[in-house]
Amino acid sequence: MKIAISFLVLALALSSCHKQAYIALADAENGMHLDRAKRVSVNNFFLYRMESELRSDITKNWHIVNEDANFVYFGQLSDINGFTMINPFYKTPKPALESLFPAWRSIEGKHVKAKVFQTHVKEILDEKLIPQCPQSYQVQYSKRQYTLNKDGIRARVNLKGKCYEKRQMSAKLNLLMDAETLETKSVSTNIN
Repeated sequence: MKIAISFLVLALALSSCHKQAYIALADAENGMHLDRAKRVSVNNFFLYRMESELRSDITKNWHIVNEDANFVYFGQLSDINGFTMINPFYKTPKPALESLFPAWRSIEGKHVKAKVFQTHVKEILDEKLIPQCPQSYQVQYSKRQYTLNKDGIRARVNLKGKCYEKRQMSAKLNLLMDAETLETKSVSTNIN
């Protein structure tokens, strides 16, 4: 009886373990074992892609590794004993992705962040902070949030600029960008 109860507890514990979805990159590229991918929403796909940075680190950026008529498969790459593995490994519904985020193949977080900086943040710094700070200045971001919705990509950026001379300015940006071209649809700026 005691052995049966122990076996039952062990079986329940093992069946409730969550297996991490992973797969060899070569297998994913060849369409093998795609059933191991965990399904996530289009918004989660977008948030993961927003994590990519300008300085590409193959293990931190999210890579699209395969697609079929129903899903787009993606994950982070890692080297395990000389094999390139995808871990974690996800899939998102392709029709919904193409509807909400038409440029999903080419736009990553680094592109969105660079566009926001070049077209909006840099202008604020050039007009409001740099003229006050001829020697040096520092910029700190308290918020950089990017979300995807039916209207496009919403970016909310809060920053503070500070001079060596102790002068300060703060700015809050709220903008909506086209999800295909990254062109600004609307923007509101509050500068103090």
